[in-house]
Amino acid sequence: MKIYRILFYILFLSLTFNKSKGQIQINTISLVSSENLSTMFCFNNSKLMKGNSISDRYLVYYNSDTIFLNVKQSGTWTKKVVYTGSNLSSATISYNNDTIWVCWQELINIRARFSPDLGDSWSDIIEIAGFSRVGSPSIFAAENGKVHFAWHKQGSGDTAIYYRYYFNGSLSDTIRLSNVMKQGLAPSLIAIGDTVLCTWKENPLPSQVWFRRSFDGGNIWDPSFSQPTNLISLTKDPNLAHAFDSTLNKHYVYLAYDGKNMIYLQRTTNFGDSWSHPDTISNLHKLSQFAHIDCNDNGFVGLSYEQRPIGTSLFDDSKKDVGFTYSTNWGEPESFSVDTLAYTHNSLGSVYPAINKIDDNNFFLTWLTRDTLNNIAKVLERRIHITGTLGINTQTQNVSQTINLFPNPISTQMQLHMDNPLKNATVTVYNILGQQVMEYKNINGSYVMLKTNNLTNGIYFVRILQSSEIIAVRKVVVKY
Repeated sequence: MKIYRILFYILFLSLTFNKSKGQIQINTISLVSSENLSTMFCFNNSKLMKGNSISDRYLVYYNSDTIFLNVKQSGTWTKKVVYTGSNLSSATISYNNDTIWVCWQELINIRARFSPDLGDSWSDIIEIAGFSRVGSPSIFAAENGKVHFAWHKQGSGDTAIYYRYYFNGSLSDTIRLSNVMKQGLAPSLIAIGDTVLCTWKENPLPSQVWFRRSFDGGNIWDPSFSQPTNLISLTKDPNLAHAFDSTLNKHYVYLAYDGKNMIYLQRTTNFGDSWSHPDTISNLHKLSQFAHIDCNDNGFVGLSYEQRPIGTSLFDDSKKDVGFTYSTNWGEPESFSVDTLAYTHNSLGSVYPAINKIDDNNFFLTWLTRDTLNNIAKVLERRIHITGTLGINTQTQNVSQTINLFPNPISTQMQLHMDNPLKNATVTVYNILGQQVMEYKNINGSYVMLKTNNLTNGIYFVRILQSSEIIAVRKVVVKY
């Protein structure tokens, strides 16, 4: 009986906690809408789609006088107008707390507005920056209620990166982030609680990617500037993403950018104190640009980019297609899929691709295909679906500790008895799909009683983590 129990634990760990077992499906291409040929996606460091689920999503695009929000609900896309004006560009979206935010450039201004009701009504215009040559807005609506903005502004003699945030109806002061007397362009920023991270490129040539951070919500920024790499010249359009490994209490920050017509990835686990060596992600036999990156908290990291055959012109959109590659192991070096072409080239070409996370198991690629003969731009998407679970990152798995769990089946509570006392342990409960449903932290002692009255009938697995090691996994049945 004991050997069968051991084999069960090994099988469970290999299926549920091993990241390489997750399956990635790239679904068929879907048409979102057909628009005027002048329709654009923002292609530098922006998010285009946000939402709660595959049936509840919001996609932003624009032409020179209108910004559109296409809302998908109950399987149907409904196009709504965010704003009408003139000389519009670079519309990008963020979303949090059931509020949609859209930010854009309008000639000499950076503007934003928000909608609390899926685009049916919009706030007054919020003037983020203006009365100068500005561009490349980036926006991030954080869970703590702050909405962060970054953009570039051309002044006398240089172009600089600026930042401010919106909170409780007010805008903060504007802060310059980039170096003095350099040409900062195309910022990208993200926020994790009060940690705000920003990256951008700086000229003069050869251009380089730079990085800066704040640990107090954007009020005070680290006085030092970080240059993730000086190994690659002519780098541009950097893009940030963040993932958190709850098993090891480990943060990953990913930095993707293009340089010399290839896509590179670097990562940091200490918010920029040090960076990994640049990892080449794109197809070496094609020319690639406009890196976009997104990820989840289960080890999946995906990158999209625009690519074209070697020897073709940057301005010939008909030769371009959508590149996509991914890792299921936290972006470890050389863990990315090889040349996973998201959309085989067609005679019309495909431009401005972006990867967009909707939830931990669903990502969407979006792009445009322009039909000049019929004077339309097709807005297209493709779903990337993670079937099952990629599991939880584990290192040492020590199951030698004797731990008894009873009763089994359980109903409203369970009791744990350990031969060695626990110290600051974490007890996590997963359902049969590997999804976390309960968690108890800072568990101490040899006898623990945990309430389980919020669980429905079914099979669950209880994992005990201590000092970054899994010391036990137990199967339980909940039955009322």
